[in-house]
Order: sequence, then C-alpha cells, then structure tokens
Amino acid sequence: MELVKKSLLFLGLIAVSSCGDKVEKSVVDCFGQSILIDVEHKASDSNASKIDFNITYAGKETVDNAVRWDFGDGTVQDFIGRDASHTYTKAGTYTAIAKVGLNNGHCSFDIKETVTIK
Repeated sequence: MELVKKSLLFLGLIAVSSCGDKVEKSVVDCFGQSILIDVEHKASDSNASKIDFNITYAGKETVDNAVRWDFGDGTVQDFIGRDASHTYTKAGTYTAIAKVGLNNGHCSFDIKETVTIK
C-alpha cells in the first residue's frame, strides 16, 4: 500500500510539473516579447499640444490591430493600427498607456509613455 501511495504521489508531481512548464513557457514568451515593444511620440508640427504616438515592435509575432489608449488626461480611446493622435487641452505631464496585444491577445502589454505639454 505504501508503494502505491508513493507511486501516485510521484505521478501527480510529474503531471503538475509538466503543466507548469507549459504555463511558465507562455509567461516567459510574453515577457520576452514585452522588451521588443515600445511607444514613441512627437508633437505635431502645427500644434504642440497635439501628440502623435507610434507603437514600434522588433519581434516576429503579429501585433493585434486594435489598441486601447489611455492618454492620461481622462481620455480613453480605441484605435486601429499602430498610430494614434491626441490633443491635450492643458499644460502638464501625462502618462499615456497603450494596451497592445500580440497573436490575437495571447500576450497583452500596457506600454507607458510620458508626455509633457508646455
């Protein structure tokens, strides 16, 4: 009976371990991709309060087309594609956050960019 208990315990540990490896690999893959994605911004030539944002990605995965932007001033907006524009109405420093996904949401990242409007 003791041998059966030990065998079942051993098999249970193997099952949990192999499941954990799959989950861990997924997390590691997403973490690795997160360092390859960034947001850049620049002020519009015609209006210094209008900021043009661009998502850059140096990896081989597919960037999801829909991106949710929180511009840090209370405005949240969905855009299609890697580019977005926003006009700030007051001077200040804002943290814009782009929620970007890869491979149909397999990985999701909140990419932050600090914007200063004078």
